[in-house]
Amino acid sequence: MSEKEAALLLWTEGEEIKGRWSLDKEITTLGRWPDNDVVVDDRWVSRHHARIRREGERYVLEDLGSKNGTFVNGRRITGPVVLNDGDEVQVTPLIKLTFVDYGSTAPLPSAQGRPGLVLDRAARQVYVGGRQLEPPLSQAQFTLLALLAEQPGRVYSREEIIAAVWPEDRAEGISDEAIDALVRRVRLRLRELDPDGEYVVTVRGYGFKLEPKG
Repeated sequence: MSEKEAALLLWTEGEEIKGRWSLDKEITTLGRWPDNDVVVDDRWVSRHHARIRREGERYVLEDLGSKNGTFVNGRRITGPVVLNDGDEVQVTPLIKLTFVDYGSTAPLPSAQGRPGLVLDRAARQVYVGGRQLEPPLSQAQFTLLALLAEQPGRVYSREEIIAAVWPEDRAEGISDEAIDALVRRVRLRLRELDPDGEYVVTVRGYGFKLEPKG
C-alpha cells in the first residue's frame, strides 16, 4: 500500500504537527525501542507497547501487554479497537497521536478560498499552494471544507455545518465538541502543506468561515 492510500498517525501539540507516520504496512508497531515503526521515547512507554493492524479498510489498535496501557480518546482499551477518523491514541500521557483515515472524498462543487487553497471537483482533491494534499481528506473533512469554500468570508453556523456534514443525524445529537474536533482535524491537515496558514477561522458565538484574501 502506498502512503497516498494509507491512513496516518499525527503527533500533535495544540495545533502543531510534531510527527507524521504513514500506516502503509500490514502491522505498524508503537513502542520505546528503536525497532518499532513509531518510536516514542518515554519511560511511560513499554519496549513494544501497541500495534495497529490493517484489516481491509479498517485499522485495529491492540495493546501488547504494556505496563501502563494504551488509551483511545482518554479511555484505556481492554481489547482490539477499530480506529475512527480523528481518534486520539495515547501510549503516554504526554503525547497524543491523532488517527487520520485516508477515507474517501465526495464529489462536491469546485471552489477556491484564499489564495493557495483550491478544491478540485473532478479529481476530488485539495491543493494548497499548488501541492496536492495526500492522503485525501475524509468525507466529513472534505464536506466541511467544501461548504465553507462555497462563499469564502461568510460565517456558517454550527447548524448549517451539521446539516451538510451529518445530514442523516438529528442536530441535537451532534455535540459542539464533535464539530470543533472536525474543524481541528481539517486545520491540521491543511497545515501539513502550509504550517503558517489559517484557512478555517472560528467566529466566536457564530460559527466558522473560510478566510478570504485579506
